[in-house]
Amino acid sequence: MPRYGPRPTPTHVLAHLSDPHLIAGEDLLAGRIDTRQQLQKALDRVEASGERIDALVVSGDVTDRGDVAAYELFRDMVAPVVERLGCALVVTGGNHDERRPMARVLHGIDTDAPQDQATDVRGLRIIAMDSAVPGYHHGGFSDDQFDWLTEELAHPASHGTILVVHHAPIVYRSPVMQLLDFDGVERLRQVVEDSDVRAVLSGHLHVTSFGTLGRVPVLVAGGVSYVDDVGAPRELLLGVDGPQSWNLVEVHVDQVVATVVPVEQHPTWPALSEPVRAYLQSVPEAERREAFSRKRSLTPENAPEKK
Repeated sequence: MPRYGPRPTPTHVLAHLSDPHLIAGEDLLAGRIDTRQQLQKALDRVEASGERIDALVVSGDVTDRGDVAAYELFRDMVAPVVERLGCALVVTGGNHDERRPMARVLHGIDTDAPQDQATDVRGLRIIAMDSAVPGYHHGGFSDDQFDWLTEELAHPASHGTILVVHHAPIVYRSPVMQLLDFDGVERLRQVVEDSDVRAVLSGHLHVTSFGTLGRVPVLVAGGVSYVDDVGAPRELLLGVDGPQSWNLVEVHVDQVVATVVPVEQHPTWPALSEPVRAYLQSVPEAERREAFSRKRSLTPENAPEKK
């Protein structure tokens, strides 16, 4: 990709998907959503982005019912994409997941223990932690999980750390969803406060949302399966089939940037024409901003016609 602006390209690029709520078979989620089709659309968009994806991150609620068949479907859908992209796969559990079948299919381990893992991607450490509380829909970490995270963060990574947690450690507008919050937000804030954690990637809320955990940004990806209608009164919880999305997360030396990508491919048109692109490439790099940014004064030749 040609470099036009003065800033360097990101050091790492992550595709952050959340809440596929995958169902194996013919059933529709809420009688409306084909979750397999929705996940496939999202994966197609990731591949079509043309980005050098370093990691495909899925922040929980991989399945809707926590059954083996749905995890096998997820594995079979995602594995070829990861292979073609040559990227890492980072997955953590959510409140709709079940640890034992998830561990069996995705990790090859027969256990009910959370599969918390640290993945190194060219010096960027991605820590995925299962925030599901067994038997409940709210979230949190056990003392052992907090101890493990503290020990991991005691050793900084060269490009810092991205923490992946299903339950977003921020305040959400819905009073109903607040019943399913992450317990121990203050303790988590203290753990990451002086560490190299650069961002927290979360899901659970089925909206694109942003907040902070102390000084650390929290980037919440909108659901791949369905989305909460944020324009409705806050006491309601209404699902929407339409604005599903995922986040393209770019990690720079000095900042982390998330951009929303719709799951659905909408009609497009070239906002930058081919002659303009060719012209910019012909202009010396030091002169491109002046050439592209300067406004052109209206002259009789280029003034709009009067009606």
